[in-house]
Amino acid sequence: MELPVELDSHDEKPVLDACAPGSRDELHYIILDFSAVELINGLGASMLVKLSALAKRRGQRLLAFGVNDHYRAVLKVTGLDRAVTVYERREDAYSLAGASPDDDVSRESVQSTPRDISFWARPVARLSVPPMPPEAININMKGRRVVGPVNGFGQLWQKTYRLRVDKTDTTPEDVIHALKSNFPSLQPSFNRFYPSPAGIQPGEVVLIDSSTPGGPVSTGVMVLYADDKSFTFITPQGHPESGWVNFSAFEEGDSITMQIVGLARANDPVYEVAFRTIGSKMQTGIWTYLLTSLAEHLGVPTEVDVDIRCVDTWMQWSQAGNVWYNAQIRTMLYMPFRWLGRLMRDRQNRKSHAS
Repeated sequence: MELPVELDSHDEKPVLDACAPGSRDELHYIILDFSAVELINGLGASMLVKLSALAKRRGQRLLAFGVNDHYRAVLKVTGLDRAVTVYERREDAYSLAGASPDDDVSRESVQSTPRDISFWARPVARLSVPPMPPEAININMKGRRVVGPVNGFGQLWQKTYRLRVDKTDTTPEDVIHALKSNFPSLQPSFNRFYPSPAGIQPGEVVLIDSSTPGGPVSTGVMVLYADDKSFTFITPQGHPESGWVNFSAFEEGDSITMQIVGLARANDPVYEVAFRTIGSKMQTGIWTYLLTSLAEHLGVPTEVDVDIRCVDTWMQWSQAGNVWYNAQIRTMLYMPFRWLGRLMRDRQNRKSHAS
């Protein structure tokens, strides 16, 4: 299967149909030709995740060739290198599948030049955190790995939130710029975001301190992808979810659609229980609130459409050990020491002023 030049959400259906329930039962391998690909965004990466989940459910394997160094790095930073086996040559991939390249395509692919190199974060072994505001709790990020939807424990869910921006002289770039510039202030009061000084740029981190019914949680995200019309956050180890969330704006008819698409699993069994009780509803409320706040900022109607669907009902029991990094448990254990330290500093300051 030759992938399109631009791999985004509009290309999803023909690719996903390759392993849909109506596919041939004897199809054990899906071979992806990356040779023509020039651009992949966060939604394109999500499509590959969903394709891998569908293939796994049907006992199929994903193979790929024509993957240049840049897209090998994209597969690595997204965790898709665990789901897609990459081969140097077309013949090697087809040989494993027991087929000949001539059975599927008669022309030789020409390697395209990527146009999205500056939009993607580079793979990092461990996250680092630059200086942040002192009010940020700032734990559970430094030294953690990023984990995408391929990782994680729970069921894989896709949640889509849409806001119609019907405003003259407004472009998708304007909408995304407004969201990037005001992201922390558009959050509900119990959700505090602290972007790194460089802002929402590929490879930068955003700290998150949130109050939940289950207690406080300090975590964050890394900016996986960012261009003028979209950006994507990916979660670290210990975050409530293992996955990413994509923010994009695009023209649709005579108006602009601002869209949020989350694709993620609960990171461990504790989070899975929490999501099934109240966490999922709370998350829906957060992103609905964000779009409502953005609509008010832009001066447009605040009607938000929400679509929630389960992509993969399977739970990945091999990832149950992720609970070791559970950011909420670690935050709750840390907070008494933080409060005690603050109390001691305040007492020391009073003594210094008295003397």
